Amino acid sequence: MSLGQIFITALLYTLIGMGTVFCVLIFISICIWLLGKAFGPKKPAAQAAAAAAAVTAAEPEEPEGIRPEVVAAIMAAIHQQLKDEEGVEEGDYIVRNVRRATWRHTS
Repeated sequence: MSLGQIFITALLYTLIGMGTVFCVLIFISICIWLLGKAFGPKKPAAQAAAAAAAVTAAEPEEPEGIRPEVVAAIMAAIHQQLKDEEGVEEGDYIVRNVRRATWRHTS
């Protein structure tokens, strides 16, 4: 077998292998897409919107902003941590904004 024939055979095997892999990957992605369509959410948009409105209406209203006592406690904790670890004095930093997180715990 000459070098050219070996190269052609290797190229053919490479193309067959890569073609097989891509065909299998396309088949798997189509199967996953079909499963998503078959077992996906079945609620119409109107029911989903009504359920979301009911959930938000059931949650109690929280007051806007954070109480000044909480802000003072946060500032004291930040000051103590910076003073202990880095030797930063009180006037060396400024906290410009303290706000409530918008995410909720699920547990």
